[in-house]
Amino acid sequence: MKAPEPTRRPDIPLRPPSCARSRAEPLVRRSRGGHRASLANLITLTALALGVRLYGLSDKPLWLDEIITHGRSNRPIWDLITNSFSNSHFPTYFVLIRAFDPPIIDEWMVRLPSAFLGASAVFLVVLIATEVRNARAGLVAGLLMALSPFEVQFSQEARPYTLVSCLVLLALWGLVRIAQEATSPALSSDRQRRGLGGWSAYLIGTIGALNVQLVSIPWLLASNMAMRAIIHRAGSNQIRLIRNWKVTQVIVLLAWAPGLVSMSLLAHEDPLRGFHWFPAATLQHIWSVFSAVYLFRISDTTTLELLPTLVPGFGFAIAALALSGAWRLNTNGALLSILGLTLLSLPASILLISIFHVILVPRYFIWSTGPFLVLAGIGAAALPFRLFPLMVTTIVVAGLTNLAPYYRYETKPRWDLATAYLAANVQAGDIVVTNSPMAHYVLAKYGERYRLDRSILKMASHISDLIQYGPEGRVWVIYGRTGQGITHPEESYLQNWLALGTPTSERRFGRHVMVLRFAPIAEAIY
Repeated sequence: MKAPEPTRRPDIPLRPPSCARSRAEPLVRRSRGGHRASLANLITLTALALGVRLYGLSDKPLWLDEIITHGRSNRPIWDLITNSFSNSHFPTYFVLIRAFDPPIIDEWMVRLPSAFLGASAVFLVVLIATEVRNARAGLVAGLLMALSPFEVQFSQEARPYTLVSCLVLLALWGLVRIAQEATSPALSSDRQRRGLGGWSAYLIGTIGALNVQLVSIPWLLASNMAMRAIIHRAGSNQIRLIRNWKVTQVIVLLAWAPGLVSMSLLAHEDPLRGFHWFPAATLQHIWSVFSAVYLFRISDTTTLELLPTLVPGFGFAIAALALSGAWRLNTNGALLSILGLTLLSLPASILLISIFHVILVPRYFIWSTGPFLVLAGIGAAALPFRLFPLMVTTIVVAGLTNLAPYYRYETKPRWDLATAYLAANVQAGDIVVTNSPMAHYVLAKYGERYRLDRSILKMASHISDLIQYGPEGRVWVIYGRTGQGITHPEESYLQNWLALGTPTSERRFGRHVMVLRFAPIAEAIY
C-alpha cells in the first residue's frame, strides 16, 4: 500500500527558529539605531559648528589678505577674473562671494560664506568617520572639528581656505565609498549606488578643489597613491576599477587645464617667487605652525606666534587618539592608505617645497585637519563603551574651554579702531603718513567706511620724504603690521620721526598699530 502523504498546514507561515530570530532582530535594531545616531550627529554637530563660527564673526577686523579679497570681489566680473589669474589665484572663490561682499567693508557679510563652509566641513568629517568606522567615531571626529580653534579661525576669514577644505573632504568621502564598494565581495545594487555616489563625490570635489587653490595638488597625488592600495585589494573588481579611475583622472585634468593655462599666461611671476615674505623655517616656527594646525593652539594671524592656552595638554591627547585610530585601521590597508596619505601628503609637500621656497604658514595645511580628526575619532571609538560618555563630556568641556580665548584674543591688527580714531580727529591741512604700501592700502580701505579723506594718506619712511607733500597742518605717523611680511621694526621706524619733536599724542590700537601726532612742521622742514 502507498503510504499516506503528510498533511500540510499552509495557513501557518514558516518561521525561522527562535535562535535565528534572536540573532537577526538585534542586528536590525542596531542598524536602525546606528542610522538614527548618525543622523543626530550630523544635525547636532553641524549646528554646533555653525554656532561657534557665527559667534563673534565680525568682532575682528579684516587683515591684509581679507582686504584684498574685498577689493577683488568688488571688481567687475571680467576684471576680477583677470586680476585673480595675474596674481596666481583661481577666481572661483572670489566669484562665489561677490554677492556677499558690499562695496563698503562689512566683516560679517564677507565672512559669512566661510562660516557656512566651515560648518559643512564638519558635516563631511562626521560622514567620513561614520563611513569608515561607526557613529561613535563620527561623533568624536565632528566634535573635534567643530571646536578646533584653527578651523574656527579660518571659518571666520574671508579667504578660500574653508572652500578648498570642503571640496577635498567631499572628494575624500567619495574615495572612501569607492574603496568600500571596490573591496566588497558581493556587488549588490546598494553597493553599486554607493559606488556611483562615491565616484561623483570624488570627481566634483577634486575638480572643485584644484580650481580653487594650488594647495590642493597634494590631494590629487595622494588620491592616486591611495588608489593603488584600493586596486590591490579589489580582487575581481580590479579591471572595472582601473578603467573607471583612468576615465576619472582624464576628466579631472581636462577640467583643470583651462585654469592652469590662464594662470600661466596672465600671472605676473612664478607663484613661488612671490613667497619671499614668509618667516624662516626655524624649528620654533615649524613647531608653532604644527601646534596651531594639529594641537589645538591659537595663533596670531600676522606674526604666527602661539597665544596662551587654557588646556595645555588637550592637543597632545587628540594626537594620541589619532595615532590609536591609525593603529586600529591597520587591518584595512585601503582605508588606512586613504586617510594616512591624505593627512601626510600636504605637510610633506609643504615641508619639501620649503627646502627651496619657504611657504610654511598654518592656512596652507587646512584640508589635512579633516583626516587627522577622523583618525582621532576612530581611536576614541575603540575605547570601552562605558568610558565613551565620559570621554565625550571631557572633549566638550575641554574643547570649549580651549576655544574660548580665541574670541577675546587680538589675532588681527586693529586697523578698524585706528582708522576710526583718525577720521574723528584729522583736520584740514593734516597729512597721515604710513610705514608701507600695504598699510596705506588697508588704511584707505577702512577709510571708506569711516569717511577718511584718502587724499591726505601718504607713504614715507623719513622726515625728508615729507618735503614733496608740503604739509601745512599736523603730521600723523602710523606704524602698523598688516600681514605676514617682514616689516621695518617699530622702534627704529618711529625713531626717524622724532626729528619733528616730541609727539603731541601717542595712541596704540592693539598690539600692532601705533599712531603718533606731531604739531605742524612746515616751517621746520624748509
